[in-house]
Amino acid sequence: MASRAKRILVIGKRADILERSVAALNQQGHSAVGTSSESADAEFHAGDFDLITIGGGVDAATRARLHARFKEQNKDVMVLDVYAPIAGQQIAWALRRSSVEGELGRAFSVTEGAGAFVARATIERACALRLEIYSYPGATLEPEIARIVDTSVTPGTHEFRLEEVLVRNGFMAVLTLNGEEHHLHRLQQRLG
Repeated sequence: MASRAKRILVIGKRADILERSVAALNQQGHSAVGTSSESADAEFHAGDFDLITIGGGVDAATRARLHARFKEQNKDVMVLDVYAPIAGQQIAWALRRSSVEGELGRAFSVTEGAGAFVARATIERACALRLEIYSYPGATLEPEIARIVDTSVTPGTHEFRLEEVLVRNGFMAVLTLNGEEHHLHRLQQRLG
């Protein structure tokens, strides 16, 4: 079943990733534009888009401001935090739905306490859960992926201990539910 073309704003830090993302979305029949501007909320209006994506390279303060401002401009626009290695999957999932809010999980975080790092997520419905840490050792641009857990879970809050070295050297923790719903937690502020 084909859905109608969507108007998509892609915000990110790396020009090469932006170009590839916008081209791929346009090839799929959507009307996508990209920007690396930290002032995207002043240059574009959320009323002109169905979906706005904000890439993993955008710092937390800018990301929070963009979310708030775009929602002020258009309360119905979908604003989705994406991460380049899985952004295509994230966008496809969001476009099949009327919201970017998770159905299966929420409140995903990674925290440090009592000498250990813990990933925590609240699961709403029984599902398959996969937790991975993406890192970029050395100067590589391709991520190295460490799978922490891949299991079935029931509703409730679930915690998973993480090795300190994985968290300290990692860039992004990615929680995937039923192979399509993704939740992100940025571990470091590096990588453009």
